[in-house]
Amino acid sequence: MTVAIKSIEAMKKIIASIAMVIAAATVNAQQPKYQETRYCSGDERSSTVVSAFRRAHPCPATGQTEGPCPGWAVDHVIPLAVGGCDAVFNLQWLPNEIKSCAGTLCKDRWERKIYKRQEAVN
Repeated sequence: MTVAIKSIEAMKKIIASIAMVIAAATVNAQQPKYQETRYCSGDERSSTVVSAFRRAHPCPATGQTEGPCPGWAVDHVIPLAVGGCDAVFNLQWLPNEIKSCAGTLCKDRWERKIYKRQEAVN
């Protein structure tokens, strides 16, 4: 795409704007949003990991990072029961009707059929 810039002042404003965007992206990339904590052995669950997840991803219903989150539950993308890690990168918000297995949809039961825990090869 070609853009014709008709004045030096307009060009300076565009360059300054681009520089600000690059500077902001650089600062954000250098500052981690949370300290990653992982528990990848067994079926361990950590309240520290859930707290870090909630700070990075507030409740979809309330926007809060603490307290109840009506209608939503924190879920492991790859279940702990089949070898998933208890880590922020492996968590997601899931609506209660899917997480609780109360209705016809049940993520946890389906996953246990699909995923199999990797056994150590001797």
